[in-house]
Amino acid sequence: MADITHLPGNCLVTDIIEVIEEQGAAIIDDFVSQAWLEEFNTALDPFIEGYQSVDHGQFANDFFGHHTVRLTGLTQKSPNYIDLMTDERLLGVMDHFLGPNCGQFQLSSSEIIQSHLGETAQPLHIDDILWPVNAWAPDKMLQFNTLLAATDFTEANGATHVVPYSHKWEPGREAKPEEVARATMRAGSIVLVPGKTLHGGGANTDGTVRRAVVTSYALGWLRTYENHYLHTSVDEARHWPEKARQLLGYDLYRHHDENVSWGPLGLYEYQSPKVLFQ
Repeated sequence: MADITHLPGNCLVTDIIEVIEEQGAAIIDDFVSQAWLEEFNTALDPFIEGYQSVDHGQFANDFFGHHTVRLTGLTQKSPNYIDLMTDERLLGVMDHFLGPNCGQFQLSSSEIIQSHLGETAQPLHIDDILWPVNAWAPDKMLQFNTLLAATDFTEANGATHVVPYSHKWEPGREAKPEEVARATMRAGSIVLVPGKTLHGGGANTDGTVRRAVVTSYALGWLRTYENHYLHTSVDEARHWPEKARQLLGYDLYRHHDENVSWGPLGLYEYQSPKVLFQ
C-alpha cells in the first residue's frame, strides 16, 4: 500500500508545496488546535442531528453515499470556520498552485462529509472534472481540496483514499491497489489534495463516525461548487474579515499581469461589491 507524507503542524508553506508538487498530496498533523476543533464540532452537532437526506438519483446517491451526512454553508453553521478558510498556510499553498492561473482564487465549497457504518468506498476520481474547461485546458489546475479530520480518520471508518503521484498520470490511467494510500490521521490534522489527484472516500466498516471538514478553493473566474450567497447576507458579511469576503465572492474579480488578463467579473452597479461595506 502507498503512503502519504505527514508533515508537522509547524511546517513551512514551502515544505507543503514541495511535497505536493512531487507527490500530489500531503497530510499536516495537528493543523488546528483541539480547542478550535471542540468549538467547531459543538457548533456543528445540532445541524448533524437535524440532517435530512436528499435524493439525488441513483448515480449521484451511489457517489455521495447512502450512509453519509453532507452539509454546506459552514460559515453559518460554525462561526470559527472562517479561521480555517482564511488560514495563512492554506492561502499560501493556494497562491502557489491556483494563483498563476487566475491571480485571485475563491472558496468553492465548505462542506461536512460525515460517513457512518455501512458506507461504501467512492470510486476514485479527480475533482477538476466538475468544470468542462478541464477538457479544454487539461494542464491547468482548476481547484484544490483540503479535508480536515474533525474526528480520527482510520482505515476502518473510511479514511479518504488518495493516489500519490497520480497528478502526473495520463488521463484514464487506473490505479492499482498497491498505489492507493489511506489518509489516516488524528483529529485536527488535514490532508491536502489538488484537483488532479485521484482520491475518494473510504468504506466505513466499524461504525465510528468519520467527520471531514472540506475546504475547497477554485480559480476566481469559475462558477463555485457551492452557492455561497444563499447561505449568507451582506449584513452578515460586514462582520467578516476582508479576505473572507473576497474568498466568498463579495469582491470584484479582475486580474492583469504578464500571464493572464481577465475581468471584470462580479460587478455591482458597475462597481466592486466592496462599496457595500464602505
